[in-house]
Amino acid sequence: MHPRHRPRACAVLLAAAAASAGAQTAPIERVTVYPGLAEVERVARVAAGSRELVLDCLSAQFDMGTLRIEADAAVRTGALSALNRPREQAPQCQVTPLDERVKALEDRLAALDAEHEGHALALGYLRALAPADPASAPRQSAPAGSLAQQVAALQKAGQSALGEQHRIERAREALRRELAPLQAERDRQLQQGGEVRQLRIALAASGDGQIRLRYQVPGPTWAPAYRAQLDSASGALEIERLAQVLQRSGEDWRGVALVLSTGSPRAATAGPQPRPWTLAVREREPAAEVAVQSMRLKAAPAAAPAPAMATADGLDFAVQMQEGEYATEFVLPGKVDIGSSAQRVALSLGRQRFSATLLAQAVPAQDASAWLLAELPRPAGIWPDGPLQLLRDGQAVGSSTLRLGQRATLSLPFGRDDKIRVQVLQPPAQQASTGFIGQRSERRVARRYEIENRHATPIELRVLESSPVSTDERVQVDKRFEPAPLTQAWQDEAGVVAWQRRLAAGERWTLQADYQITWPKDQPLAERR
Repeated sequence: MHPRHRPRACAVLLAAAAASAGAQTAPIERVTVYPGLAEVERVARVAAGSRELVLDCLSAQFDMGTLRIEADAAVRTGALSALNRPREQAPQCQVTPLDERVKALEDRLAALDAEHEGHALALGYLRALAPADPASAPRQSAPAGSLAQQVAALQKAGQSALGEQHRIERAREALRRELAPLQAERDRQLQQGGEVRQLRIALAASGDGQIRLRYQVPGPTWAPAYRAQLDSASGALEIERLAQVLQRSGEDWRGVALVLSTGSPRAATAGPQPRPWTLAVREREPAAEVAVQSMRLKAAPAAAPAPAMATADGLDFAVQMQEGEYATEFVLPGKVDIGSSAQRVALSLGRQRFSATLLAQAVPAQDASAWLLAELPRPAGIWPDGPLQLLRDGQAVGSSTLRLGQRATLSLPFGRDDKIRVQVLQPPAQQASTGFIGQRSERRVARRYEIENRHATPIELRVLESSPVSTDERVQVDKRFEPAPLTQAWQDEAGVVAWQRRLAAGERWTLQADYQITWPKDQPLAERR
């Protein structure tokens, strides 16, 4: 090689060696959190001529089987190798996700200590100006009024310094209380040690580009919660979606784009398959063999059910909700910080407003009271089950669980309605009587209720009643209702009778149900309620 070209060749070789040596950073840019796991997306920048990408100090918890690598057109990727090693064997990884927070608090505490010492020096100087024994101090002539002014100045300076010391001590106590649990958690993580992972990716980079790595790590999760506020005067209902995020992935999420998804990558991906149904005539077996087979059938454990498919569905802090066919995603605005610790981060995912139908519902046979309900058509989208806080006219009334199920109507309870009076009346005939008719036993049951609306305005009222249902052709049930009910199978429940009407202010409504039950008199009647 001509000597003139040697410096240029050496520079190229050194650049290639530098590109392939040493670990690079691939910061986390985006995290999608599912119930029970998270998909983490990292981005590494690759310079032209790079032959290898080394990423060190990664969490060893992520599943290598889920790792996906995507590169720009100018970058081709080759073989991938992963190495797990104890954290203590990697000095550059001797950090925990809490180090930055601990150092920041320690710096603030050190600044307060320095300020405290400064005031202590000032107080020491002021004490040195005052004589130990004022009586023995040499008397010197002083201008009139100057001594009083000096004493007042010393007194004011001393009071200010002592007051500042007291303020600083209180601030130091607060910082120590905040710092102690973080230091304990950091020490616990260091004592646990654990492993860190190093990735080496062979490259052929003809130009500058980026490499994206996506992988799933178990542990992080989010749980939905809801808050419903009802305006009983207008029927306006506001439901706020809430979320709590918890992650212990072993790596902090700093300045990441966060997405919460109702999907479930861990759920079953296929449903059950039909089994062959064959018929044949069974040969008669000895009685002893039949008994053995019966015992075997009783002892055999029930088949485990197939895993259920998941059915859960500028910075203005507005969460973007993306409705998919099989999952709902909430894209949080801006960037968020979530440390890898036991801390739970609460987030608001937005509010939706609905116009609800208010009604009072009573089940007098079980409870002589009425309860306020707000009903509306099933909201669009996927709403996973979660705890529900309930507020009526700005006042908390309790909590429940939001569970849509498969029904077309969402019904939310908002507490007892004390202005609806419910009475269980004694019917004209005996409430329950039993006798015989020919070869059959007979029972007659009569129920009578009176409902009064004490509101100043009309209200929709629903009354529910469990009526007897025969599951045996030998048991006959005759039912009579006054007035006629809206349905005798409310919400597709056989035997659940529902009356419903709009009750005017001050109006009373009387309902009656009569049941006649007959069955063979030589056989007992089995009931289950």
